[in-house]
Amino acid sequence: MEKMEWKELGEGKWKLRKKRLLTLVLALALGALTVGCGDKPGDTPGGEGGQGSAGDAGSPVQDGSSQETGNSGETRKITIALQQNTLVEDYETNYMTQKIEEDLNIEIEFMFLPADSNDAKTKISLMANGTGDMPDVIMMNMTGTEVAQYGAAGVFLPLEEYLADASLMPNINALKEEYPEDMDVILPAITSPDGHIYSLFGWFPEDWNYVPFRCWINKTWLDNLKLEIPTTTEEFMEVMEAFATRDPNGNGIQDEIPFTGSDKIWGGYSPYFLINAFVFYNGNTQNGGLALGEDGKVMAPFTTPEWLEAVKYMHEMCSNGLLDPAIFTMDEAAMRALLDSPTNIVGCTCAGGWGYWSGGLDNENFKDFVMLPPLKGPEGTAYAAAFEYTPNRCFYVTKNCQDPEFAMTVADWFFQNENSLTVRNGEQGVDWSIDEADTSTRTALFASQGYDCTLAILNDVWGVVQNKMWKDVDLRYNNIKYSRGKDAMIIDNDTRNADYRALSYSIYSDAHPELLPSLVYTEEESKAISEAQTNITDYVKNQLAEFVTGNKSLEEWDNYLEELDKMGLQKWLDTAQTAYERMTK
Repeated sequence: MEKMEWKELGEGKWKLRKKRLLTLVLALALGALTVGCGDKPGDTPGGEGGQGSAGDAGSPVQDGSSQETGNSGETRKITIALQQNTLVEDYETNYMTQKIEEDLNIEIEFMFLPADSNDAKTKISLMANGTGDMPDVIMMNMTGTEVAQYGAAGVFLPLEEYLADASLMPNINALKEEYPEDMDVILPAITSPDGHIYSLFGWFPEDWNYVPFRCWINKTWLDNLKLEIPTTTEEFMEVMEAFATRDPNGNGIQDEIPFTGSDKIWGGYSPYFLINAFVFYNGNTQNGGLALGEDGKVMAPFTTPEWLEAVKYMHEMCSNGLLDPAIFTMDEAAMRALLDSPTNIVGCTCAGGWGYWSGGLDNENFKDFVMLPPLKGPEGTAYAAAFEYTPNRCFYVTKNCQDPEFAMTVADWFFQNENSLTVRNGEQGVDWSIDEADTSTRTALFASQGYDCTLAILNDVWGVVQNKMWKDVDLRYNNIKYSRGKDAMIIDNDTRNADYRALSYSIYSDAHPELLPSLVYTEEESKAISEAQTNITDYVKNQLAEFVTGNKSLEEWDNYLEELDKMGLQKWLDTAQTAYERMTK
């Protein structure tokens, strides 16, 4: 993909344009990163006296040392709406709140949105229609289509003019220079179909999250039966049959469940692991399950002959008692109870992580399990369900904001490296570190795979009640070097955690074809396909269960395809192709 740049079109209107090289204007701007946005007395974002130099807001992302500001003048206020999270003790006294306010000499007034995303979006819609006060800034994840609609309606302001000003936003502009490949992905992804950018982004390529359907097989049972870890679908069938009939847990009772899972837990829908031995399928986690074909065209994996072969394979397993039909109906509580049964009765399952076993890594049942690499199907296919990493859209300046420049200087704070790490990990030196003394020790597995630790997690505050950061507020940039991604491993307090992560990266992260990026539709396109998209996604999942369990005969496959046509599949595919070409042209 060609590099992207900003181009002024006159009267403050901006849009993205393709070009092979960065423009001279941008190059000059990037050379002036040390020029402060507070050098214009009177009307500066920092109020009377300004904000000082750009470095006061934190050095650019690539600089390893954070700087405190020495701001003078009056404290400015900004109203930020975000989803309240019960894992945050108090937003007013939060470490991250205090750091932002101190660094920028500002006061943040919070407006809380419901924790449920749908309810939060409803509240935003009401505010946009004049029912309730509108904040200066909204911070929450929204789809590209939603953002485009609010932008077109004038609720969210275009941000390109501010983004192009390196003196106003030095940190985010430094990214264009330091990490052009990332920005070549980010900029098209956050650009709406009308050419405007209405949102800022979160970028943190954590491969762990983008290959969620990890499969775990009971190694203790394999050892008890003197079996090897299966590598093909044929071998897997044989192992599951042995698990079902040869009493691998040794209790003298035929209580073993060879292969189970649940679609109510993250990464727990086991059929998707098996389907990928026949055809690539991302588990409908992105674009409704659409994918890129070998010809570069958008296609529907769930209509292919390979999908049918996967269905036949799973139907055979289910008919022979090897695949648990409860996979299609079991809730999270039931799945957890199954995994924690006093005698381990599970032979193989899918789950995004070990947290679904109570006690996690210390759970006695979990200690029986190892990760199962992707299985090779009859045609040699061995994929892992994955979806394209794309930036989150998570920061919007609203029509109510009286000083968008000021709001954007606040946004720029998040893109300084240490600040971005604070957003996710808490307090530097207490919860995390990038100091060589803390990162020089690597687990043996990391080292053997050639991974360097550049980020040490000293105290993991992510999943606990804490007062260090705003949970699930994603405005930040952590390139792979400082993310939890495979090229820069973290050091966990428990090295077993780190080893499992390293193993997961090595066997799953690259086991996929070229991925279809998250598509952004125009309002008209969205309206045209929204019903088909929703109905088809639900229908495919429902019919998969029906075929596999035998509630519907495989002879009805042609009827299934005909129904998809009636539901508007071709229109969806054509529209998706248009959106894809628009994003990649």
